[in-house]
This record gives sequence, structure tokens and C-alpha cells, in this order.
Amino acid sequence: METIHESRYTCEIPRVDLLTFVFSSGDVATRQRPQYFDADHPERHYSLSQGESHAKRVAKGLRDLGLQDDDKVLLYSGNNLFFPVLLWGVIGAGCVFTATSPSASLEELTNQLRDSDSKLLLTSLDGIETALKAATAVGIPQERVYVFCDPQDASTIKVATRSEPWTSLWASEHGNGFEWPTSTDPDYLARKTIILNYSSGTTGPPKGVEITHANVVANSAQLIHYRTMVGKQPSAYARQERLARSGERWLAPLPMYHAYGQIYYCVNAPRMSAKVYIMSKYDVRRLLLFVDIYRITFLTAVPTVLIAMAKHPRGVYNLQSLEYALTGSAPLGHDIASVIEKHFLRPGLELKNGWGLTETTNSISGFCPDDENDGRSVGYLNPNCAGRVVPVEGQSWDSEVPPGILVGEIWVSGQNIMKGYYKNPKATAETVVVQNGRRWLRTGDIGYFEDGRIYIIDRLKELIKVKGLQVSPSELEAAILLHEGVADVAVTGAKLEMGECPRAFVVRKDPELQGEQIHDLIRSKFSKHKWLTGGVYFIDEIPKTPSGKTKRRLLPIPPNTSKL
Repeated sequence: METIHESRYTCEIPRVDLLTFVFSSGDVATRQRPQYFDADHPERHYSLSQGESHAKRVAKGLRDLGLQDDDKVLLYSGNNLFFPVLLWGVIGAGCVFTATSPSASLEELTNQLRDSDSKLLLTSLDGIETALKAATAVGIPQERVYVFCDPQDASTIKVATRSEPWTSLWASEHGNGFEWPTSTDPDYLARKTIILNYSSGTTGPPKGVEITHANVVANSAQLIHYRTMVGKQPSAYARQERLARSGERWLAPLPMYHAYGQIYYCVNAPRMSAKVYIMSKYDVRRLLLFVDIYRITFLTAVPTVLIAMAKHPRGVYNLQSLEYALTGSAPLGHDIASVIEKHFLRPGLELKNGWGLTETTNSISGFCPDDENDGRSVGYLNPNCAGRVVPVEGQSWDSEVPPGILVGEIWVSGQNIMKGYYKNPKATAETVVVQNGRRWLRTGDIGYFEDGRIYIIDRLKELIKVKGLQVSPSELEAAILLHEGVADVAVTGAKLEMGECPRAFVVRKDPELQGEQIHDLIRSKFSKHKWLTGGVYFIDEIPKTPSGKTKRRLLPIPPNTSKL
């Protein structure tokens, strides 16, 4: 019989708009203390009060430019010290914030501009030429393309390009003279879209995910409730005392054009009065250096970051200041997590997995800091959320699942579930199901519940079916990544005359690595139906989303690729 699993916790979710939620954080003293720092240039910083004033100038400038409620503003840029200010300012203007990776191609940027109906485009200096071409393609006037930069660098922008810096949008008067609309009306908060994040598009074209005031406030409240819980262990009280002395110091290596970075750095951080050191560009050496020199207490990461850490030389940097480390966005093998814990983290500190989708605003499950972690689970349902396992007709699952456990697609419910897909009611109806007055999101993830914890096997659309048996790509990827000669890997299904079978695309770390070594590794660990009958292919790079998910649909076999 199908069971509805309710969260073990409930938490209070304020009935306020997002900006009231953010800027009512802390007290007068904490709001005036420097909070956001450029990790490369820490002398550049601003407080939450200054950030609010800047955001009001942005909001008024957008309204003065003629933008109306619900108009879309698209950012084509990586991280920047002023990313939170732009996000807050767009929302404060009554507009909708949407963003894309600075690595997006001209076609990808053009598609998102067109699909989102964006009226204004901001771009990094590096992306200006692509941005201007994309704007022309969708009919956005060139004068509505602005360069997104640190205000201290704005004077050099006009010299380097014919486009204006985004600071020319800012209202000239002090921001405190502008008042953005606030609300406590639950219907408005649940209806008003403020962010349009695009799904990863790992198996199809990206879709615009409408996120509301209520979605973001709920998800932030859920995450902070878990993050601030203190267990009864002596180590928990010791951690609490250390944080009381040092304060929360977070590193921001994740892209804020993605939901994961947005919620943690632009919403959770101010609510927790955390100092945030923003990395403009990620590389593993600088990440480790910044954790060391800024004595970072909380690290958010994705598997691509952690895999690079696991393969980095030990003993160079001191990461003992970390009190909590979180990974999400894509599966991380238990063995990789063990390497991180053994060689980088303080004794007793475990790397915790979380789970979420763009459609859940950011997160749907995770751990409290002192929860026991078996290294395989993605944690417990967030407070005020529910979940269920729905069997998939005609499917059986070949995995290490305890007897009597129901396995299937996991559906979830909560206030953080998206409003819907923008301009796509068909996709919304296929993904959001209303039953007995409750909105359920079909996650597309296959998994199960055990003792309240969630275990994910793989994505429904990515599982490989070999002679009726299910094979998880992530299980094979985790095993291959442990080989010292492998830098990265993706496993996908190959459709051959004999049927579907696993195929591996491998990025070499050791140029002498041979395909037969990968075959031998898999044969030694797995049953025959999981062997790489589809071959091992060496490529230069695994195509991934900014959040680290593999774009399996972009893994065709190049003509010049070697197969072994």
C-alpha cells in the first residue's frame, strides 16, 4: 500500500514577501556590518543595509526606464560581488529575475531571451559581443544591453565597449527614498513570480520554472531550520560555541544564476547574518585557498568540485575551520565523500548530501548537522514537506534495496514547489499533480524511503535497461571515478542490435590510461549486465550544466573518438 511520508519537523514560515524576509534579518548592528566580500579583493565589500540601499536604486532605475510589473530582466554572467544586489533590485522593481550561464552559446542565450520574453539584458564584459547579437536576434534594442560589473570598475566599461555599465541604470538619489511594494497576502505571495530559473535540460530543452515569493521564503525557512538545529552530542555543543565566537563565514563558489547558489547566498546568508566571500570564477586551488585564509565555516559544493578536491594533493591547505559541508545537485559516490572526509575535513565532520530540483525552488531534503549519515542517503524531507513513492508500471529495479521496500518515482509536496513552467501548461500538468487538495511534484527521480530517509537510485529517464534489468549510470560513474587515471566520466545507454547497454565516456587524468583498464574495473565490481558492453570512449570534456549535472543528450560519439 502506498504511504505518504510526512516530514519529521515543522517550522514557522513567515507570511511576507521575499525582500521583507531578507532585509528584516538580524539587528541594526549586524545589518550595518560588512557582509558580502569579493573573495579576490576582500577590501571590496558591503553590508546588508548598503545592499538594500543599492537594490532600491536599481529598482527605481528599472521603473524609471519604463519596466513594468512582471517584465523579465535576464543576466548573462557569472558570479559578481553585486549579484545579490541585482537580484534584490529586479524583484524590488516588481520585475522577474532570470539568468543563464556565461558559457551559454549564442543560440542558448537567444532561446532563453525569447522564451522568457525578457525586456532587458545584462552581461559580463566578456559576454558583450554574444549578448549584443542575441539581443538583436530577439528585438531588444542595443541600448537595453548593459554591462554587469563592480561599480568601482564602471568608469572603465564605457572605454572598453560601446555599451553602458549597469550602474547607469541606478537612480541617482539615495536608495532609501524608494519604497518597493510589500505584502502579507498569502494569495499574492503564492501567485507573484519573482524568479524564472531554467531547468537543467539534461534530457530535453530547458524550461522556465516560475518561483514565487512564497516558494523562496518557504524553502529558506526550511533550510535554516535544519541548518541551525543542535544535537545532544558534546560535539554539537562545541560546534555551537565555536560558531558563537567566530560567526558564520561562507564561501560562495557556486553560480548564483542557479537556484542552489541563489537561495543560499542571496537569502539564507543574510537571514543567518553570515559573511559571504564570493568567488567570481571557480577553480579547486583557489577554493581550497579561500577556505583556509578566510577560515570558512560552511561550504556548499557540487560533485564536480568535490571530485576535483579528492584528486588534489593533500596537506597543502587547512580546512579545519569548516563546521558543515554540503553537496547537492547531482549524485556523489560514497567513496569520493570518504576521501574528502578523511583527508580534508576535521575529525568527525561528515560531508552531507542534500536533494532538490529547480522545481522545488532549491531543496526538498537534507540533514541537520548532527544527524547520522550513512553516505548513501540524501537526508530527510524538509520541514513542512511530504513525499510518496509511486510505482512505475512495467519497471523493476535491480539495486541493493532492502526487502519489502517500495521503489519507484518519488513525488514531493510543500510550499516550495514551483508555481509551474512558464508558458507551458502542458508540461506543468504532466509534472504537478493535484490530489485531495495537495499539489504533488513528480520529481522524475527513482528512489525509496527507509526510516524516514530518502535514497535516490537515479533519474527515471537516465536509467539503462539491459535485458529487462535496470542499470544506474551514477553507480557505474562512482566506481570509475575512483580510478586514479580518470578525471571525469559519464555513463549513458547505447542502443545496439543486441539491445540497450552501458557505455562510458571518460576524461583521462593519466594520458596512458587504456580502455581495457576501465573494463577490468567494472568487470571486477559488477554483474555482467552492468559491464560496459557499449564501449569506453575517451573525450576531452564531459558536457555539464553549471550545477554539475551531466548533459547526457550531448554525448554523441564524435567521429574522431577512440573506442576501446
